[in-house]
Amino acid sequence: MPQYKFGGMEINMSEKRMDYITWDEYFMGVAKLSALRSKDPNTQVGACIVSEDNKILSMGYNGFPTGR
Repeated sequence: MPQYKFGGMEINMSEKRMDYITWDEYFMGVAKLSALRSKDPNTQVGACIVSEDNKILSMGYNGFPTGR
């Protein structure tokens, strides 16, 4: 069974990790990072549209309202 050392930790590659984030946490993180691209400092909204099988279909962020 392959074992590796990383940052003082031993990692056993034959066992499944138990400390991973959920799909919901992952997609919310994608939306939050997308929001950081917004040029509007007051709203900064990000979005991530996901299919039922956890595939990202689209993502985006808002810009300034028209006329500003």
